Amino acid sequence: MIRFPSFLGGGRRWRSRVWFGSTGLVLATGASLGWIGSEQLLKPTRRPLEPRHEAVLENPAEFGLRLGESYVVTTGDGIGLHCFLISPAESPGAAVKTRRMRERLGVAPRISATVVMLHGRSGIREDAFPVAERFVAAGFQCLVYDARAHGVSGGEFSTYGAREVDDLRVVLDDAETRFGRERLGPMVGFGISLGAAVLLQTLPEEPRLESAVVVAPFADLPSVLHRAVGNVVDPRMPTVLTRMVTTLGGWRGGFSPTAIRPAESARGIGVPVLVVHGELDRVIAPEDGRRVFAGLSSPASRFRLVKGGRHHDVLAVGGDDLYEEMIEFWLATLPGS
Repeated sequence: MIRFPSFLGGGRRWRSRVWFGSTGLVLATGASLGWIGSEQLLKPTRRPLEPRHEAVLENPAEFGLRLGESYVVTTGDGIGLHCFLISPAESPGAAVKTRRMRERLGVAPRISATVVMLHGRSGIREDAFPVAERFVAAGFQCLVYDARAHGVSGGEFSTYGAREVDDLRVVLDDAETRFGRERLGPMVGFGISLGAAVLLQTLPEEPRLESAVVVAPFADLPSVLHRAVGNVVDPRMPTVLTRMVTTLGGWRGGFSPTAIRPAESARGIGVPVLVVHGELDRVIAPEDGRRVFAGLSSPASRFRLVKGGRHHDVLAVGGDDLYEEMIEFWLATLPGS
């Protein structure tokens, strides 16, 4: 029989100490992983400008764009959001993407409406440039901004719509005052991933947006978070860990992650929405997009599955056919169309 040294208090007491010590170690490890996970949840990577962005900033007309001066909008909780308005260039240079799309559309450039563009997680407003090159072909202006906790905007945490919905309303309010409704014309929405989720949560109570295109939206935050942990760590990761990440993230960020459910928000949307999703998206599964689409009430809404498209290349894979479809969708929903 094994005898434990007397200074350890005997066998029974030693076994209790080992059990409590092991349990404490497991809990401490889980808490540490939960805290690290909450950091990943709340704090997107702030990406710097890339050479492709700088090329457009240095000579926007070469890409068919005219960039307005950057300006800052202050949110209700004091966060500065950096914005600018993109318009069609008056004297475009090569503007390859713009000219090619204009030929497909068969329309002359004119200021007809404004697309309010929301980027994805860890995105920046300059990511909108290649997309805007196609949109301006129909005369659209593009209002773009760095979301809170992204790019050069202020804010420490991303809250997935809990505060971003109000941020978008403040941006729209400011744009109406700064530019005037006549210059802006009718407004439509465009969002990718996180931006798509924010747009869906905003639309039920935002009458200024005539329609929207949402690319790769998630249906609810808890499920996409669990999938993200599985993709990064292991698909067999216990749900208790993702719940810990969700709980800690919500506590630190001052919001309820379980309340972020764009698929439920979709039920309150009355305007037409085009839902676009990549067939091979492993970050946000196509089923999320279908769940969003199932809740939409407008008969003009559509679901577009991009064959071979993944999360980060769905627009590139969809190509000009997809861009033309998005533009035509908006044009068909504008007043007087």
